[in-house]
Amino acid sequence: MTDLSRRSLMTAAAATALASNSAFAAGAVQIKRRYVDCRYGQLHMQVAAPVAADKAIKNPLLCMHPSPASGRYYLDFIGEMGTDRIAMAADTPGYGESDRPPNAPPPMEGYSGAFADALENLGYGKNGKKIDLLGYHTGCIIAVDLAIRRPDLVRKLCLVAVPYYDTLERQQKLLAGIDRFAYGEEPDHVVEMWNGTIKKRAKGVTLEQAVDIFLERMKPGDKEWWAYTAVFAYDSKTQFPKIKQPTALLNPHGVLYKETLAAATVIPGATLVDIPELDHGVFSLGSHIIAREARKFLDT
Repeated sequence: MTDLSRRSLMTAAAATALASNSAFAAGAVQIKRRYVDCRYGQLHMQVAAPVAADKAIKNPLLCMHPSPASGRYYLDFIGEMGTDRIAMAADTPGYGESDRPPNAPPPMEGYSGAFADALENLGYGKNGKKIDLLGYHTGCIIAVDLAIRRPDLVRKLCLVAVPYYDTLERQQKLLAGIDRFAYGEEPDHVVEMWNGTIKKRAKGVTLEQAVDIFLERMKPGDKEWWAYTAVFAYDSKTQFPKIKQPTALLNPHGVLYKETLAAATVIPGATLVDIPELDHGVFSLGSHIIAREARKFLDT
């Protein structure tokens, strides 16, 4: 079994971590939108950076969101991380404002390849210039695949709540359970999404936050399930041991807690960080907690 470095956060620190982002509120960070070309058209990004350019002294960071959300999921987080680096949150192809792949859901290498295209167009991979990656849920697998395929682009990996499925039986069950719905005139799916995102939101998540997430989740339309097919078909058991970059797994006590523990045992040299304070609404409620722990790993 891989040696794991385990750090458990103290509950007393959570209250401070959940406070408002004073640096962002004070105007030390600015967030701008941009589009970058990739194989499927254009990839949309939110880009946070220090207002004072000379403050961007840490390695740049790219965040990959869960499905079917968008890069807006990370606005608070990149506002925190952008105090001393460029911190980007990109919309996966077909989600948010990014162009959709044509015809059919791409395999995982299509999604990771689109991000590779965008990073190359931003100048990464040249003269040793690499980026750090952070993924959450679906974004973890895209980040892993990109890191394995393009080590020239990726310096470090930070994975939060990892969908590591290591048996064919479980993968087949998940693939069979995907709701490949088509829109009709009845609002059933919209109501279901509203109820799941807003009415059943985690305690502490505001109505405003939940509505923002709901609106982003609606943008992929009846293709919202596309990325799930790539995640559930991904051969995690074979691929995860191929990771060469330093990797930290941040493990909230939510639905992927056990899967993240399992993933940490197969990634060479993985650092596992237990986060018992967070279970649901991780980036709505705990962006400061995640940012603090990500910094401990990324900045060393």
